[in-house]
Amino acid sequence: MIAVDKIRTKMSEIWFDEEGILVLKPDEGAELDLEEVESCFEAYKALGIGPHNKVLELINARDGSMTADARAFAAKNGVNYFIAAAIISDSLAVRLVVNFFNSFYKQLVPFKMFATEEAARNWLRTFRV
Repeated sequence: MIAVDKIRTKMSEIWFDEEGILVLKPDEGAELDLEEVESCFEAYKALGIGPHNKVLELINARDGSMTADARAFAAKNGVNYFIAAAIISDSLAVRLVVNFFNSFYKQLVPFKMFATEEAARNWLRTFRV
């Protein structure tokens, strides 16, 4: 089991939960820009995540957004860090962004949106090796 305290970036908290799933929790109302997303990826590296140690990611984004350049960076680099990623949100705006993200960037990492944490976790668990 991975025992790590939460890492705090300017706009997010990142940690491993009790199942070993990486959790990203942006601050309420935060708009994640390129600088913030780069900081998150630096935190992932600090946690030992990378091409030879990919993990499942749960993004709790009930109230937040991401800039276009931040999305492009995450899409390009996520393949080196994640087996699959689930985002939790019931926002129509977030749903539109996720649908655009999945169709425009042709994800190499399975990425899906869920309204509940339970559904997101159940889906992520199907990717366990």
